[in-house]
Amino acid sequence: MFYSYWFLTSWKQIFAPNINLIIFLFRKNEYLVGMIPVMECASGMKIAGDPELFDYQQLIIENDMEREVINSFFDYLVDEDWKQLDLSSVSGDSQKDILIEIANERSYSIKTDQVAVCPRLELPDSWDIYVSSLKKKYRHELRRKIRRIESIGKVAQTSFNNPSDAEVNHFFQLMRLTSDAKSLFLTSKVEKFFRLLIRNGSERNHVNLSFLEFNSQRIAGCLVFDYQNDFMLYNSGYDTSNRQLGAGFINKAYAIREAINLGRSSFNFLKGSERYKYELGGIDTPIHHIVIKK
Repeated sequence: MFYSYWFLTSWKQIFAPNINLIIFLFRKNEYLVGMIPVMECASGMKIAGDPELFDYQQLIIENDMEREVINSFFDYLVDEDWKQLDLSSVSGDSQKDILIEIANERSYSIKTDQVAVCPRLELPDSWDIYVSSLKKKYRHELRRKIRRIESIGKVAQTSFNNPSDAEVNHFFQLMRLTSDAKSLFLTSKVEKFFRLLIRNGSERNHVNLSFLEFNSQRIAGCLVFDYQNDFMLYNSGYDTSNRQLGAGFINKAYAIREAINLGRSSFNFLKGSERYKYELGGIDTPIHHIVIKK
């Protein structure tokens, strides 16, 4: 998703309008099998994007084509003046292992560090099966929190695939109420980026902005991207004055329920190891920072 046209161009328009963005496309029998978007920098080339806004920054290659595409990429660069290639957020071990093999074959140096995790959840066919699959402690806690909030007020989850400016504004308000860190993160530039991203994503039916309402008041919100049968939790916020209601947690649980009801195959919590991701069944995928030097 992060290197889809609408996401990448949204980021470039707001944060990097003047950078030299080079997109390498690889085709086999006229079929696109790989894409590598890079930016030129003083030390060589860096994968496009920003690790604060892109949870994955890696080579986009069809399955079983990694070795062929990566070798073609380095073959093209043989006569180019480059010193290093910086990949900020490579998901899993498969691409990392292939890059290590190819770098060694070409006598390039390579450095890999695990810098984060992206917990993911494979979704079953029903909400009941999902809840039953959680560890006993987490299953009990989820049921208890839902029973409690539903017993003391009117609860509803509302979702928008093409949210209005007012709905986006409400989401930003909830983000700022979450913590000082989120409020500082949501600069005017980041806010412009989110607005453009939501607009461009909505035009392609990739946006799901959901709110948890308690007694008709919105107290938590989730921005999810619905992309290639995957619900991807990009950001969230909640009113901390309602912390005792577990609003943020329940909002995310209901987002998982919606993904199941829509028949999605997985729920991706994206980068970060916050406790709630594991309480809701997330399983870590490692994220690696990889630097290859010629």
